[in-house]
This record gives sequence, C-alpha cells and structure tokens, in this order.
Amino acid sequence: MTSSKSPNGINCWIRRQHCPCGEQKCYIRLEEEKNEEILSDFSNVDLAPPYIGQKFRTDDDAFEYYTNFAKKNGFAIRRESSKSNVDVGVYIRLLVCYRSGSLRIRRSAKPDSQRGRKSSVCGCMARMYIVKEVFGGILRWCVKKFSNSHNHELLQDDQVRLLPAYRKIPDVYQERILSLSRYGCSVSHIMKVMQSERGKESGQLPFLDRDVRNFLQSSKKIDRENDLPELLNMCKAAKVKDANFLYDFTMNDNAKVSSIAWSYGDSFRAYKVFGDLVVCDATYHEITYDRLLVVWMGVDNHGKTILFGCALLRDETSRSFKWALQAFLRFMQGRFPPVFVTDVDLGLKEAISSVLPNTKLVFGLWHIVSKLPSWFSYPLGPRYDEFKSEFHRLYSLASRKDFESQWNQTLTHFGLVSNKHVSLLFSHRTSWALPYVSGYFLAQMTRTDFSKSIDAFLKEILSAQTSLESFFEQVGIAANNVRQREEKETGQILMKTSMPIEEHASSILTPFAFRMLQTEVVLSMQCAAFETSNGVYLVRHHKNVDEGCLVSWIPKDEKVNCSCKEFELSGVLCRHALKVLALKNYFHVPEKYLPFRWRCESSILEANSEDWSQTFHSLTSTLYSESSITKERISYVHEELSRVLN
Repeated sequence: MTSSKSPNGINCWIRRQHCPCGEQKCYIRLEEEKNEEILSDFSNVDLAPPYIGQKFRTDDDAFEYYTNFAKKNGFAIRRESSKSNVDVGVYIRLLVCYRSGSLRIRRSAKPDSQRGRKSSVCGCMARMYIVKEVFGGILRWCVKKFSNSHNHELLQDDQVRLLPAYRKIPDVYQERILSLSRYGCSVSHIMKVMQSERGKESGQLPFLDRDVRNFLQSSKKIDRENDLPELLNMCKAAKVKDANFLYDFTMNDNAKVSSIAWSYGDSFRAYKVFGDLVVCDATYHEITYDRLLVVWMGVDNHGKTILFGCALLRDETSRSFKWALQAFLRFMQGRFPPVFVTDVDLGLKEAISSVLPNTKLVFGLWHIVSKLPSWFSYPLGPRYDEFKSEFHRLYSLASRKDFESQWNQTLTHFGLVSNKHVSLLFSHRTSWALPYVSGYFLAQMTRTDFSKSIDAFLKEILSAQTSLESFFEQVGIAANNVRQREEKETGQILMKTSMPIEEHASSILTPFAFRMLQTEVVLSMQCAAFETSNGVYLVRHHKNVDEGCLVSWIPKDEKVNCSCKEFELSGVLCRHALKVLALKNYFHVPEKYLPFRWRCESSILEANSEDWSQTFHSLTSTLYSESSITKERISYVHEELSRVLN
C-alpha cells in the first residue's frame, strides 16, 4: 500500500509483523516486503538510457526512471532546478548528476576548524532536461536534452548502494527495526538480525548502521502526547455537527489521552442491516505516535466493504482490545455480532471470548495464508508448494473427522509433527478450518478476492495521510460514502440460462448477489441427482463417480438442505440444492432462500427508522381507502402503481 508520511519523513502506517506464536525472534515477512526488495534491486535489470523525445506521465515518473538508470550505471541524481507559473505550475525541470556543481569554499570563524569531509561535487555535466507539453490533448513530460558524459569515475554496484541517495530504510524494514529497538536491541545487533533474516552478508543491506541510528532518533522526536488530544477535539467537534456521531476515550496516569474510538450515524444504520458479519482489522501500527489501529468493517448487499467504526489503542494487550470491543458494542447499542472475523491474535481472541462470549470467532483464511511462507518455506524448502496445496485441500474438507485424521497424516508426511506453528494452527482449528466454520454466515470471505476488497478499503483510508487530522477526515469520508455508494450502485443483469429460477432471482437480488447465485445455477446444469432409499438426493458433477453432496428435501416446509452448507456460509443456494429444486419443477427460489441482506431492498437508507415496515403498511392502507372512493381514483392509482412496478 502507499505508506503515509509524517512530517519527519517516517511512514505513519505500516503492518505489524509480530508472529502469534509470541517469540521475539519470530516475525511475519509480508508479501509487500518481498515485492519492495525485488523492485529496489536493479542489479539484473537492463535499463536503457533516457533519450530525447521520451515521454513520461509525470515528472516523478521521469525522476524515478532516471534514478533507476543512474543506480544501474554507478551514480546518483538530484533535482537541480525548475521553472513554473500560476497557469500550469512547474513546466521545466533539470535533473543532474549528484556530482554536478562547483566546489564551494566555506569560510569559518575558526581557520583551524576542519570538518575533514571532502566534497563530492566536481562540475559533472551529466543531466536530463524535461519539459511539460501537450500531446494529443494530454499533458506529458518530454525529455528535451540528455547527456550521460561524466568527468568522474563511476562506481561499482557494491559502492553505488552506499550513496546517500540510495541508502534508505525501506518501509517494510521499519516496523522490524522499531520492534527490535523496543526489546532493547542495540543498533549493531539490529543490523545482524536484519542480515540474518534476509540472508544477507555483512554490508549487503540497503542501509548502514548510521541510517538505523538516525531513523530511531527521528522517530523519538514526535510529540506523541499532543496529537491524540487534537484527535479528541476533532471528535468533539464532529459530535456538535452530528448528534449521531459517537466516540469514547481513555486517560493514562498523566491525564493524557491514551486510547480513542469513534463511529458514525451511517455506520450504525449500516450495522443494523449488515451486522451479521463483522471483520476486525488490527494489522496496522501508527509508528510515529505509537498507536495500534483497529478498524471494524462489514459487507453490504453489493459485496462492498463498509465501515462500522475504528480505534487507536495505546498497546496490543488483551486489556486494550477489551476496552475497544466494549466501546464498539456501546456504539452499536449492545447488538452482538453473530460472527467476528479477524487475524490470528491471541490477545484479541481472549478479549473477544470475554466481551463477545456468544459470538463465533473466525480467523480470516487470507491472514493465515499470508503467514505460511514465513512459517514453512524455510523448513520445507522445495516441498513448500506441495505443502501449501495440501493445506488448502485440508482446509476445504467437509468432515471434521477427516480433517483431523488427514491433518496428522500430512504432518507426518512433511516432517512437521513437532513444528510450533503447526501446533498453533491445529489448537485453533475451530476458528479457521472450513469443517468448523461452515455452519456460520461468512458472506464471501472464503473467496480469494475478499481480502483484496478489505485491503483496497484500508488503502483508501490510510493512503497519502500526513497527520491524524487528515486520517480522521478520510475515515469520515469513507463512512459517508456508504450511503452515497448505495444510492449509485447499479449493475447490468445478463441471463446465462433459460431457467425460470435465474430470471426470478434477478428481480430480487442485488447484481452482486445475483451473480453469485447465477454461477451456482449454471453449475447445477452440470450436476446429476440420484434419489436414495430414504428420500435424500445424492448430487454430484456428472463426471465424478464417487464424490458428491447429500441434499434433503421436505416438501411441506419447502425446506432444502445440502451437506456442503454453502447456503449457511454465503447466504446463496448451492448448485446441489438448485439441482433438486429443478427436479421438483420449481420456477422460483423459495422465499426463505433469498435472504433479506442480499436483496435490493436491504438498504441502510430505510434503516433510519425502526418501524419503517409499519409506516409502509400504513401508507398502503391509506392509499387503498382513498383510491376506492371513485372509479377515477382507482384508475389513476392502478396506472401509477403499474408504472412504478414496471
């Protein structure tokens, strides 16, 4: 994600990397960490030199390209000068070699005082001159002049990386450095740990000891106690503007704001309709003010992520999590969520068990999968990919008995019987493995794109923030967008089969929910159904001989139940149940299997009033009595209602 920068250049929001096993030396290496290392390594990339006429979307793109070329070829660059006006802003930039310029002789009050540092400038004329121009009605930055003539020796790869321009601590390293520092590790020890964890030899990291020392020193210069009171004042001001805005906070022994949580009126209205599933993200740490960010989210009837509230906590203890959950319950007027989805965090799990004893805790599969490389890629080596495939197969098993027996067989096969992370996963299997959570509504969190939706929503909140004030404003925008997005949400409906069930569902479900059901309708046409002696149907894919699901059908109650439990999990009938309904000549999906939360009518816009249904019935009753007075009125009402229904 795009990390937020504080005034001193330190990233504000970064992902926590601690491992739930609790060991200090064990941490989770994030996927973006690997990507950043790959992107920052240009040793094997053949970058062509810039050329006259080359175009870039922005001047930053041009600077990045020239920087990468320079790093590959043994020098560094800097922005030298620019020209601008009020109409188009900056329209000319000059980028030069880092050794460009004339040597300046500094006069000191003490002639004998010498800093002993030799200047690097030597009048090098290597440079790139770019100009903003319009091409086909689109603004682009174009290279007008380029020179790669240097009057100095170019550096080798092991030397160029030590230049100040490239000696930066990547975002993904910062949380680990701060974590080690909090444990009392010295700078030299931190460097050794970083080298060991990344398989680097001494001196191969993209930064030096002094860079770590400067980073740690600058991170301590933030006045952490003054920013949260400002955030509290923003909450008070928001309460004045909106009576439905809610907030809570705690104070430390010095009467300073310690933790703070808040929510919005629209968030509560959304929770009343879509609070059957709460996703809690506590993976981001605000390092400049040393606070943990907790965000409560849900999924609306269009499959979009919606905000229920958020909090900044002083620490990651179970006590802080309990306070945050209690605040969340107060914001939601004591309505307990049936299902609570979060990361593998034992402190948070303890808090949920205490505050939400009747709520089903589920560890998001995407959180677990993101940890698998850190846990198993090293001990398994080339067998890791095989293990990962086997893990997903075990996760999807239908029977708890099969899961437990095959889990043990898998551990023996891969030699992981005594592995601490395997033991951690198995001890908490009731919170993540599908055989244990399939009876609970999880919307679409088992789909691979569910985590992408969550991440995109968090990026929207956290990207490009420079202060807690702008962060607070962005959270408010995200909360208000729930209503605006719902009003604009549309989707084109295309029929894929000639089955009446498909057409019936298209008129009731939102486009998102309909597409989920439509997929199952299409797949049901590839299934074969066989009635057993006890009236239960065995339904399986027509090419499979042994596998299948058992579907029971009770005509009196129009009740259909499948052993795959897809309806309980997602709120959408599975292909197996739909196959049986087709055999029973059903042209409509039974009412009970079109959940209100996936319907077009399930809207937070109507959730403003608890008695909206009663009000609606009152209006229709009045309409009937008033229209029945004359034939003209009956005719008029009939015409208008027909138009509305159409």
